[in-house]
Amino acid sequence: MDKREYRETCDMAANGDARAFSKLYTMLYREMFYTACYSLANDADAVEAVQGTARDGFKAIGRLRNEESFRVFMMKTLCARIKMFFKEYKHDPPSEFRSELNERLFEIENADRLCAAMYIAGRFTIEEISQYSGMSKGTVRKRLIRALDYLELD
Repeated sequence: MDKREYRETCDMAANGDARAFSKLYTMLYREMFYTACYSLANDADAVEAVQGTARDGFKAIGRLRNEESFRVFMMKTLCARIKMFFKEYKHDPPSEFRSELNERLFEIENADRLCAAMYIAGRFTIEEISQYSGMSKGTVRKRLIRALDYLELD
């Protein structure tokens, strides 16, 4: 989708067009789900976080200042929902692991895991992770280095 088509789709979605919103959401859902899936303890929590984010995005798209704000809004909302699950888990998330990497991910601190999941699964840059999560770039870099060293993925 080129910039002109993206802008037009954003405008249509802002005016309540569900198909236009769906088109925008399709561009992000894979990154969102992977981030949630690798940050949270199970697929059901990941689906709940992503679905809640989609509902919030559909309600809020008309209030966004410009088309670039959509991606930022969606990822910030997803990060906030993931953090709510972290609070529910306390310090010990349920142990429903799907792989050795996933098991090792849950051995690290929640915020480190969120940074690693966004970097590995979502392919976000340090700047994007900082913007979406509300952490400073230095904090993201520190958490990411620590997580990747632990996961032996440097």
